[in-house]
Amino acid sequence: MKIPDEVRKDIPLTEKLIYFDNAATSLTPIPVVEAIAEYYLEYRGNIHRGVHTLSRKASAMYDEARKTVADFINASPEEVIFVCNTTEALNMVASGLNFKKGDKVVTTELEHHSNFLPFFRLQEKGVTLKILKVTSKGTLETEWEKIEGAALVTCSYISNALGTILPVKAIGRKAHKTGALFCVDAAQAAGHMPVDVKELNCDFLAFSGHKGPLGPTGIGVLYIKKEITDRMSPLVLGGGMIKDVSVTGYTMADPPERYEAGTPNIGGAIGLAAAIQYVKEIGVSSIQQQEQKLTEYTLDELSGIEGITWYGTRNDHAGVISFNVEGLHCHDVAAVLDSHQIMVRSGHHCALLIMKRLNVQGTVRASYHCYNTIEEVEKMVSVLKEIHSLV
Repeated sequence: MKIPDEVRKDIPLTEKLIYFDNAATSLTPIPVVEAIAEYYLEYRGNIHRGVHTLSRKASAMYDEARKTVADFINASPEEVIFVCNTTEALNMVASGLNFKKGDKVVTTELEHHSNFLPFFRLQEKGVTLKILKVTSKGTLETEWEKIEGAALVTCSYISNALGTILPVKAIGRKAHKTGALFCVDAAQAAGHMPVDVKELNCDFLAFSGHKGPLGPTGIGVLYIKKEITDRMSPLVLGGGMIKDVSVTGYTMADPPERYEAGTPNIGGAIGLAAAIQYVKEIGVSSIQQQEQKLTEYTLDELSGIEGITWYGTRNDHAGVISFNVEGLHCHDVAAVLDSHQIMVRSGHHCALLIMKRLNVQGTVRASYHCYNTIEEVEKMVSVLKEIHSLV
């Protein structure tokens, strides 16, 4: 599939506006919408609960969706848990592991609140939280001594606020060397670059379907390495996650059903599988190359505009770019761009730790996907030059 032209044909909104808010949610191609609609219109039924035709068809498609996701991240199907989003997945890790008083969890200043607050709350149980600091350039300090003795180390693959690509393999090696479990928030990586759980050697990995994979909202994935499932309690109990129940107790089902109580987002899982197939047709490496080209061009252009500060470094910088215009609030810049039909995000991006480290209230954030073009970036840069000239 040729990008970005052929992808843009499948996303009508690209003809009406410039969409640079992919770190929040990406646009959905028509084939993905059609796959979801087919479920609701042609074989709408609950899964694993009936022997009638619709239930059997829905169950088969849901199970196939799990296999598609597992293949996408190089996992086994029983290691893939369907959840609502990355936030739910990370809360499952924080609540499902049996942390006790005196345990230590390590995270970083680059984290989205979803990979910070669930572990911050563990301090109520007597868990110690250590935070790897960030330099003024937005890169991680190598404070590896903080990892010593940790029960869990958790970090983002890519910062949602700055686009910094973290050294996740090195962090994972350090974590395992000290006996800690390793969790990766891949919300900004999955669908934008190759993600391989075996290569990362992580114990947990979380991502949402509506970001890089180009899927629907309300569906996400938690990978749990099969060797540690017995250490992970389910967050919710109920129908579908048990083998047996009596008045004296219950026996849980094997993973993944153990972690999916109740009726799941069936249409969402089917839509996510369709989206992943779509992304695979494009080629994840091709997507990464397109975004890298856009990122390098943007950084070059922003560097040439007096009064604009962008954050992070040129090395290890994904297609998420944060910047500010001197003398203007980030929301005002975003509003002017919006008046030119350019959609960006502004604010603290649910990442107040890094905003405070950079001593800013917020930033303007442009984030890319494979359907974005150099011409669209040129339009944004042109408007930014006009904005600055008026300050």
